[in-house]
Amino acid sequence: MAKSDAALDTVAGLLRLLGEHAFDTEDMKANETRMRADAWARHLLLGTPHPERGNEPASERERDFVGARRWAESLRRSELNYVRKALSEFRQVIWSVVQNFHRAVGVEGEEDRRVAVQINRLRTAIESNSIEMLKREATSVAASLSTLVAQREQRRSIQFEELGTELKSMHKRLEDARKSSETCALTGLHNRRALDSYIDRVVEFDGLTGVPVLLMMVDVDNFKLINDNHGHPTGDEVLRLLAREMLRLFLRKCDFVARYGGEEFAIVVRDMEFKHASALAERARERVSMVRLPELPQLSISVSIGVSELRTGDNAASWLMRADAALLRAKKSGKNCVVLAA
Repeated sequence: MAKSDAALDTVAGLLRLLGEHAFDTEDMKANETRMRADAWARHLLLGTPHPERGNEPASERERDFVGARRWAESLRRSELNYVRKALSEFRQVIWSVVQNFHRAVGVEGEEDRRVAVQINRLRTAIESNSIEMLKREATSVAASLSTLVAQREQRRSIQFEELGTELKSMHKRLEDARKSSETCALTGLHNRRALDSYIDRVVEFDGLTGVPVLLMMVDVDNFKLINDNHGHPTGDEVLRLLAREMLRLFLRKCDFVARYGGEEFAIVVRDMEFKHASALAERARERVSMVRLPELPQLSISVSIGVSELRTGDNAASWLMRADAALLRAKKSGKNCVVLAA
């Protein structure tokens, strides 16, 4: 491949990556961003019509690299502004809680002074970017305040009851923020960040204890054609249906189903011998082949699957690499099949 072709592939890949990880902002919905990113990528790679100027005569088309860069810069600025605003509003909520702490807690003895110290620690946590630190310090303050409420006079009880309600609300926001950061908004599955963390824990624990573990990489066949022929909303619906089927098939508490990225899924199956891997993966492949969209019953859906087992001495990278290699062989073998890592 020529360097220019490799550069074009890299630029187009980066544009599609921007679209893949897009989220709703005040300026644009995530789905619209994905479609626009894909349009820019096809424009640069294939010379398709300009995403913003419409259908130009083929003789007048030129690949607009500057326009693509400006669009990408504009997207990142919009997302940055959105995140900054959301973070600022979140900190304001917590700061409101801290101010209520000060109103509810006076300087009346050693117990109050201990709570004041914890409030100062919570204020430090507010200024940090660590959700875990915020959660820990908020929980610590909550425990101290619960003890203090029991010792305070009746005239202060109403204030502390209101404070407890506000603190529970903040704790829920923190927990929701943590879950949101580890969940794929489209499918409801775990996302790549949660998968990486889980695989690290599995390698560390099961790699030492010798518990058999399988890693399955599942890729939707011809997904680009589905998007091109039927539109991105149809592609999104396919991903949602496949996610639902994977959860129905891998329903044990020790099974971990995640969206690895794009049209690819990853499934970690603990306490499962490698000799059963082929039958298990074939069952998943056949389950997918029966999935139909109500509005497009003629659309056939299939997946290619690569499977690898966790071996002694493996790290997360080597385990994933073997599963990816097996998936690639499945793709090259004609798709709609299962390949086990050698």
